[in-house]
Amino acid sequence: MEFFTYACQHCDEPACVEVCPTGSSVKRDDGIVTIEWETCIGCKSCITACPYEGVRTYIDGEPSYFLDFAVGDADAPDHRANVVEKCTFCAHRVDRGERPACVDICRAHARFWGDLDDPESDVSKLLQEREYEQLLVDSGTGPNVYLLKNQVKKD
Repeated sequence: MEFFTYACQHCDEPACVEVCPTGSSVKRDDGIVTIEWETCIGCKSCITACPYEGVRTYIDGEPSYFLDFAVGDADAPDHRANVVEKCTFCAHRVDRGERPACVDICRAHARFWGDLDDPESDVSKLLQEREYEQLLVDSGTGPNVYLLKNQVKKD
């Protein structure tokens, strides 16, 4: 049995970008896939096109919070009514030169971040050293999230 988190795979060929009628689903130059909420009409085409089920959420009506207020970075985008949301790898943090919040707050140090195009980056070296898998590679989207296999100690 394996457990892993399931979020946007920030694909090389994101199906969500191709089908978005307003151009709200965007792949940035750095490879991060985002949604421009100002132009999103909430049609859910991106949800339907994405082979990774459950990685996007349609906010039906005013957003609600687990607490009585929003938490997180002060400059994180606000949740908005009647649009689609997804993981953005905390693009606002990446733009400041920081890592995504999930990487920084993971107490088990199980998440890694870096430039896959740089063979000398820590994350590239990690992928050279460890076994990994990617989800739904056969879908043709070119996922950019790698799930590291557990290292088994041999006696």
